[in-house]
Amino acid sequence: MKSTEFKEATNYMSHVFRKPWMDYINRPVWIRAQTGELCLDLAQGGSDTAIDIAWWWDACVLHLETIRLDAPDSEDTIISSLSEDQYHELCWNPFSRFQWLQVSTQHPVGPEVFRLDSQHGTCLGITEPLILLEAETNQSWNQSNVGELLPNSWVRFDSRRTPGLRRKLWTKTYELQKAWLAQANRIFTELEDKRCVENYVCVDYVHFSLRIADMGCIPEGYLFVCPAQHFRAGIAPHAHLYQWPACPAYWSLDPSGAVRLTTEDAGILGFPAIHTETVIGGDSWDGSVYQGLLRFHESKRFDPNSREVARQFGYPLFEVLSDLSSKVPFPARCVEKWRCEEEEDPVLCRELGHYL
Repeated sequence: MKSTEFKEATNYMSHVFRKPWMDYINRPVWIRAQTGELCLDLAQGGSDTAIDIAWWWDACVLHLETIRLDAPDSEDTIISSLSEDQYHELCWNPFSRFQWLQVSTQHPVGPEVFRLDSQHGTCLGITEPLILLEAETNQSWNQSNVGELLPNSWVRFDSRRTPGLRRKLWTKTYELQKAWLAQANRIFTELEDKRCVENYVCVDYVHFSLRIADMGCIPEGYLFVCPAQHFRAGIAPHAHLYQWPACPAYWSLDPSGAVRLTTEDAGILGFPAIHTETVIGGDSWDGSVYQGLLRFHESKRFDPNSREVARQFGYPLFEVLSDLSSKVPFPARCVEKWRCEEEEDPVLCRELGHYL
């Protein structure tokens, strides 16, 4: 309901003060973090009263003027007024918690579900790679005007133009969260694990970053960076699984790149280390959301432990890994913001395999 309050309040303020709603969207006086309630105190606020609410703007807004929430049948009335897609949308937008996870570069990742163990700093993939059409994803391997695209699709950079160079490959999967919400309780039942369900993260964003952080003097030579298709892991058609290739980039004194410098030789000659990083992003939900989904699906005459809802809406099916018991958790760290733009932590970088 906070999204409803926010939207209607901004509309009112825009009308009264003749300013667009964007002028109010990040004002710290709007929502008190301590209570989560809308506040119209126009006194100067501080960081302790601020809350990031911009993302609520696109949330589905319900108007319940005709429904008394204290009525005995209010829950049934609300449920009957919502379609499955509307309910999944409501669960996704206002109630999800988006997380960035910085993970080991040694492991394949993709649009799947991970179980996060924050105490031990690890995560574990629990579902098979999703089979998706290319149209359901968006990918980008950002281009730089300082590099030259070669006939073999590699990109060559003059070493003297590489200080501070950044290359990013990312893939985003569309509406994966609603697909997960439609079948999460089925997965929990199969796993026989309904405790700490908030640790399950539905990942729909994978980001690879390659950069030369050294801003000093670099010897004459060349940096060669592989094409985006080298990041695809696995051979199953339409299986979206990605991993750093064995050789994503290398230094060379030869403009053709035929003779690659080893990491040791490159270091001896004065070439800087190549820094690589993997970040995945996804949503998690509180246990009360999953309990609400269970009751909602049952009220719509669906079996929440089946594939009925997912199949009805044509969602991709999540399947528990057949060899899950043999899987070993890999290092992962929750990060508060875009770590790829920050100075690296040498200890963490070594642990996550960031240096080539």
